[in-house]
Amino acid sequence: MSFRYEYCGKLLTGNNFWACYAFETARDLLLKRKPRVIKILTNAGLHQLSKLFPEIEFRKKCDEHAYFVHEDYSVRFFTIDYLAEPLDKNRAETGVQKKALKMAAEYSPFTINSFFYDFERDIFHDPLDAYSMLKGRVIKTINSPERTAETFPTIVLKTAKVVSETGFKIDKTLQRFLKKNETLYNYREIDENIAGDFLDICVSGRAYEALSLLDECGVLEMLLPEVTLLKTVNQDKEYHPEGNGFRHTLECLKCVKKPNKTLMMSILLHDTGKAITAAGGKNKKPFPNHSYVSKTIAKKVLCRFYYNNEEMDEVFFLVKNHMILDAVDRLPENRLRSLFSSPYFSNLLELYRADLESGYHNIDSYYLAARVYREFLRKDKLRRQGVYV
Repeated sequence: MSFRYEYCGKLLTGNNFWACYAFETARDLLLKRKPRVIKILTNAGLHQLSKLFPEIEFRKKCDEHAYFVHEDYSVRFFTIDYLAEPLDKNRAETGVQKKALKMAAEYSPFTINSFFYDFERDIFHDPLDAYSMLKGRVIKTINSPERTAETFPTIVLKTAKVVSETGFKIDKTLQRFLKKNETLYNYREIDENIAGDFLDICVSGRAYEALSLLDECGVLEMLLPEVTLLKTVNQDKEYHPEGNGFRHTLECLKCVKKPNKTLMMSILLHDTGKAITAAGGKNKKPFPNHSYVSKTIAKKVLCRFYYNNEEMDEVFFLVKNHMILDAVDRLPENRLRSLFSSPYFSNLLELYRADLESGYHNIDSYYLAARVYREFLRKDKLRRQGVYV
């Protein structure tokens, strides 16, 4: 079975270590989907991993033992030093090896994530006999939800993440437990693990369903109170028939074709200023300068979710300019050039389209903006070639 990051496994097995794809990665391969995150289980220690992968990093309070990021992918390592010998591809697993895989499988809260794919032997391992749950498309905890929550205090967030990854339905017992709201205090301090799970949800392609679950369970208000506050923002039905500001924001998420980290956070934050500017301005115009207020709010939120400076700059650009394309045919040349020359413009165009579509509006203005942009690129290319335009 080939995959872009297969070299990680080959490098480990080539140095006499045992390694396999684990958890969500093995699950996605079983479902014949391309994994978004590469999780590798190995008996190589952290010191040995550091030698083999110089770019490796470590962080506190995270599920994995080590990781590194390359382009849009992350590789996460889980070490099991009690499995001293690699599996022999010419014979079945020993009792020690079976026990090691079962213990590793129980590290995951959900049965559908308890699979492994062995590089050397080219087979899948199912130590908990969980394939029937995967086939039934049901999200169920390995232990009782109460016991699972003791080990995984952010069980609501982790369930929402699996929903975003798979689209599977939640087991009724787990569903009842999640709505008890007994674990909300675990979200008061957002560490890198919580932030990572939340952002994985945002870029999954099923952010709407997962964030709706978080909202039902009260977790979204703990993580993003600035967004849930938009429930108080009533909007003119002529412009936003989808409902209040919060409902509009969630609907925007459904309209994104290619989600990414900066775009999705920009969509979540683009109207947060409306909760502050709802009183109206001159001529009773609603939400005056809300995009600039939203940009101010964004700074606090982005720090909370560990965005770096470059990512912050992009989100600020998108939030501040999310309405400017309404006037694309009236903007002066120098303003258009500044806007179109930004490396973030493609995401701005996508945000603009999602903002229009979520309100069931005619999106002709989006196509107009796209045509003006293409014409700008054509003329700019000719200028760079020395052709007078």
